[in-house]
Amino acid sequence: MNSEAYGAELAAAIEAGFRRNANTGEHCHSLADAYMASLARSSLPEDIEGHKKYDHLVAWSLQKSNASPGEVVKTFNHIRVKAVRVAMQIAQRRGEIGQHEDLP
Repeated sequence: MNSEAYGAELAAAIEAGFRRNANTGEHCHSLADAYMASLARSSLPEDIEGHKKYDHLVAWSLQKSNASPGEVVKTFNHIRVKAVRVAMQIAQRRGEIGQHEDLP
């Protein structure tokens, strides 16, 4: 499977996860990671700012100082959903998924 078809399939899986649960996406964190990695391996990523924003959010989600005790998982998921939405924005611009009104 070529990288464009692989990326399009990952984007469709992310979109399907958000159809099941529009607030958090269902099982989308790792799909978004794989999608963004597949784009990075392709020739030149056309959305450098999107990649930077995605990487920043993922790094932020892993910082220990983000949440108070008892809120770690909730905070991690909240930040990672923001990152997944960035991946979905990139997929929209590439025409790999449909338009979603709830994406900034």
